[in-house]
Amino acid sequence: MLSFRLFGFQVRIEWMFWLLCVLLGMPFLQQDGPKALGQFLMITAIVLGSILWHELGHAWARKYFRAPWSEILLYGFGGLCSGPGPSGRGRFTRWESVIIAAAGPAASLLLGGLTALILFTPGMQDPWVRFFVGQMLWVNVGWAILNLLPILPLDGGHIFSGLTPDRHRSIVPKVGFVLALVMAAVGLLIFQSFFTAVMFGLLAHGNWQRMKGLGTGHF
Repeated sequence: MLSFRLFGFQVRIEWMFWLLCVLLGMPFLQQDGPKALGQFLMITAIVLGSILWHELGHAWARKYFRAPWSEILLYGFGGLCSGPGPSGRGRFTRWESVIIAAAGPAASLLLGGLTALILFTPGMQDPWVRFFVGQMLWVNVGWAILNLLPILPLDGGHIFSGLTPDRHRSIVPKVGFVLALVMAAVGLLIFQSFFTAVMFGLLAHGNWQRMKGLGTGHF
């Protein structure tokens, strides 16, 4: 496991994260020539940097609300920022939790927006620059939009949970379960993406466990 500190936060990268990068870059590796390897290495760097930036958004928000420390983990399902609640209180307020959950997608969208500025530069004529911009926009904008779906444990699910009154909290995993099943079917039948189908299938299973009180639904 790779471990280091970044902006004062402990970062750990499990080997399963690199397997995720291989799976995401497999379409490029299946091509011939050095260009394929270059594209694979670039998408790996984009995924690593973008997920780290996303989790830093959560970590900075936690720090703003006085969390004593935060740890970032990159694993087979993406990224996770965790740690104790604010000093002296133990738990974040409902609105603090919502803001912390939203900080990750906000950081991703900001990075995607900054990348989009390259579209208006002469460098867009270069095929490598076009590839870089396209992948950056997909990872930071496309993934951020998917991450905002109200499905636990995605950020959108935590935002939805934070905004739902306590007396109606049981509806959160039900919505997540149904929506995850729909997204799994869309991924498989429309986009013909086995990876998308498996990912949302796992999310559906996690929300089913939450509905039945069998587990936390974390992966």
